[in-house]
Amino acid sequence: MSVTAKKWGNSIGVRIPFKIAQKYGVENGTELEIFDTQDGIMLKVSNRPTLDSLLAQCEGENPVEELFSNTVGKEEI
Repeated sequence: MSVTAKKWGNSIGVRIPFKIAQKYGVENGTELEIFDTQDGIMLKVSNRPTLDSLLAQCEGENPVEELFSNTVGKEEI
């Protein structure tokens, strides 16, 4: 499959064909990592979690007691 690079602002952009984007879960806003390899340019779907995905895993009340629950100095003025 071949695509054409085009000017996009001060950068160069390429479009990812729909079937490939769908196969790898690439949609508007998906973070990709770009690598310069000996064979050329490589794109990789970033597997870093987003804040939304981390918060979605939270359930119920915060099970951890606050670390600084008691005053120790002049915090209360």
